[in-house]
Amino acid sequence: MSNEETKKKKEILKDIFLKEEDVLAKFERLVKLSTPFLKVEEKSGRVVLSTDFEFTNSEKLFLILLGKYFAYHYDVIKDQSQSLNDLSLEIGGIPVTTLSAPIARLVKERIVNKPEKGSYIVNPFMIERFLKEINNKYLEK
Repeated sequence: MSNEETKKKKEILKDIFLKEEDVLAKFERLVKLSTPFLKVEEKSGRVVLSTDFEFTNSEKLFLILLGKYFAYHYDVIKDQSQSLNDLSLEIGGIPVTTLSAPIARLVKERIVNKPEKGSYIVNPFMIERFLKEINNKYLEK
């Protein structure tokens, strides 16, 4: 392939590739949207949900996984995936049986990914949309 053909392909493809400044700007938006709802302990990566809101179990699961996503990108934890038992403990002991339906709904709606059996991570492409829903529900009154 000639140098000219390569340049043309890159020009055509440029809009599909994320640049570092795009990723950083998105991270900044996500952090701002998340700040009213959660904090992450810097040393442990433990996620602390705000007690100012009456979150549904689906929202709690999403926010915990989002906090783990941030902790992973801050290099506090090595793996952002969580089991349902991990999520149950992080949320405060809500029984796994109570969480199985909400986590299944989040997976079905692709808000949460299941990289392997029994583990869950937040879908990075759905974070902003779901966070905006939570912001609209709790803050836009």
